[in-house]
Amino acid sequence: MKVAFFGSYDPTYPRVRVFREGLESRGVEVRDLHAPPRLAPGWRAAALCAAWMARGKGLDALLVPAFGHRDVALATILGRLAGIPVIFDPLVSRWDTQVGDLGRVRAGSVSAARMRWSDRASMRMADGLLCDTWEHADFFTTAMGVPRQKMTRVPVGADAETFARGSARRAREHGRPLDVVYIGGFLPLHGLPAIVQAAAVVEARHGPEFARFTLLGGGMLAHRVARDVASLGLRSVRLVGRKPYPEAMELLAGADLALGIFGVTEKAARVVPHKVFQALALGVPTITRRSPAISEFFRGGEQLTLVPPGDGVALAAAIESLAADEEGRERMGRAGRVAALEAGEPSRIGSLLVEAVMRARDATAPRVSR
Repeated sequence: MKVAFFGSYDPTYPRVRVFREGLESRGVEVRDLHAPPRLAPGWRAAALCAAWMARGKGLDALLVPAFGHRDVALATILGRLAGIPVIFDPLVSRWDTQVGDLGRVRAGSVSAARMRWSDRASMRMADGLLCDTWEHADFFTTAMGVPRQKMTRVPVGADAETFARGSARRAREHGRPLDVVYIGGFLPLHGLPAIVQAAAVVEARHGPEFARFTLLGGGMLAHRVARDVASLGLRSVRLVGRKPYPEAMELLAGADLALGIFGVTEKAARVVPHKVFQALALGVPTITRRSPAISEFFRGGEQLTLVPPGDGVALAAAIESLAADEEGRERMGRAGRVAALEAGEPSRIGSLLVEAVMRARDATAPRVSR
């Protein structure tokens, strides 16, 4: 089987990395039909058509990776001409993100309506649609009108190197502060204010040497987080900004506890982010918010710890409880890694992607000549 990634995607993005590893682990030849993301629409289309002419022969499917909404129309035209299906992995709805999660676009505005129409068109146009959780699938059906039978659930998972690093994880050294690590974007769905509140509660109860909170990343709420840390005088919180992916995974691998997401938005309840799968793949005990999405893959209390969304006090209590139970913490880390292997190891992701391609081929066969 030959599958081409198509569009102005980021080849280093974790989901794209895991997709490539997964497909290749199943013997699939993966090609890149890529255009730089910052090109103007006309130049981007020209670059993608040139890539198609050079490397598009003999393909079994086109796969438009995460956030490639703008590239689905051209992919569909080329796919129809070649008689091959187009699989789209939106990962998120841009309308949902900009209106419901980030609040950058006013609900009911012309911009919101145009964005929602674009999402609907790209998702409905593709022959197969991927979703990271069934909660997202339900949203795509109800909000975007995508037929459920077009969708295949493919969790974000984690890459092979992260799983390999987890197999060599060492036990924590005694006598040092608990190392609590958050990695990711500083966006509303991530719930950074709850993390800062938890750090303040823990530091007030136990002093700054009890736990060390490392917050790696940046984004929309970065300035607010820095302001709150400074105004509270928190000595246990360290803000380190963005780091290259290998450095971020090295930092996460050495943590005693990993933090997932704690946001209260509707979107936050529909996702299981990369950081959760990565931490579990590394065998790091993980705390994240309770949600319908997380329960699709993991059991709270056994494989990870779940707390109410937006509740920094509850998060602080969970950190204190795990800090006091080193054996239970390590047991949870091992159980979480097993669960992550079963749900999100690259070969498992590859099998799901091959299944999605085959389903799309079967669905489009009556419309094309083969």
